[in-house]
Amino acid sequence: MKLAYFYSFYLFSLLLISACSKSTDNSAENETPRTVRLENWLQNADFEEITVTSGRWAYEDIVFNPNGTGALLDDDNRIFYSYDQGKTWEQKLKISGQTINCIALKPNAEQIFIGGNSLGEAYGAKFWVYDTPKNGTSSLNYQAEAEVSNTRDLINHNFVRASWNGDGSVYASFGRSNYKDGFFGNITPDGRKIFIRRTPSFSRILDREPSRQPSYCAGFYIKNNSEQTTLCTYEYSTSGLTNILAAYYSTSKGSGNSWFNISANWKAGLVYHIGQDKTGEKSIWVSQANRLFYNGQETINYKNIQGNLLCAAIDQDDYVWVGTDRGLFKSKEPIP
Repeated sequence: MKLAYFYSFYLFSLLLISACSKSTDNSAENETPRTVRLENWLQNADFEEITVTSGRWAYEDIVFNPNGTGALLDDDNRIFYSYDQGKTWEQKLKISGQTINCIALKPNAEQIFIGGNSLGEAYGAKFWVYDTPKNGTSSLNYQAEAEVSNTRDLINHNFVRASWNGDGSVYASFGRSNYKDGFFGNITPDGRKIFIRRTPSFSRILDREPSRQPSYCAGFYIKNNSEQTTLCTYEYSTSGLTNILAAYYSTSKGSGNSWFNISANWKAGLVYHIGQDKTGEKSIWVSQANRLFYNGQETINYKNIQGNLLCAAIDQDDYVWVGTDRGLFKSKEPIP
């Protein structure tokens, strides 16, 4: 009896040791260093085309909110919403007779900001704020032509990109095709149309007087919707009669003496659009010459994306979405 008990205990011990050993082996196989997994993803990022609606359309802006809601703008001025991480998209509204350049979702996704063009020297850049309830009809809340605070001058160049942030403000970049006369600033869209200028060339940098040169403000993002701002600009040198690429970051969204030039370490060139994940730790940059960058530093060698890159976003499951002039594409694997 004792001998039988001994052998039973011995066999149980062997089985337990064997199970622990297999578990250790499996976990060791799965514990590939994150840097290696990320590098593999960057080198082999494979994408598939996503059909939103019939026909061939360009997708000019895309954004995902932390609650999983997404919004998508096409070149027919249609805005689509998704409430299931992009599995399905439904047309929410359409702006007729205008040129629309960018969209920004309010963090609770019940409102959307839409940025358009200026119609000439005597007109400010047009924008709209729509109420977009999930279970209801979209309705116009406010529309206006953008003006500069203090001077009340019209911002007579076009919206480039916009972001609705945790402080309640919409931040936006402006510019023209000649890469001059741009602007970066913010507005609280509660019926006002006055943008506070926060453009680097009009701000004190390291306590130096502002250079005040004309600039074109392009892609930007505000980390985690509330923290450090990164902004790509073209600054026009009046002495050299040329546009010079400049990049900045700010720890307080461009207020006061907060901009720092980071052009010396800038690898991405002119950045058209930047999308970030829900934590603000991961970002995808759409750059000139059809290039994608991860966090602005590492090149993404993507496959199966067709057309010229226009915009990018990261959804709440860390999948990357890219809009081009030939369609919408989603990565087959999430960012590690």
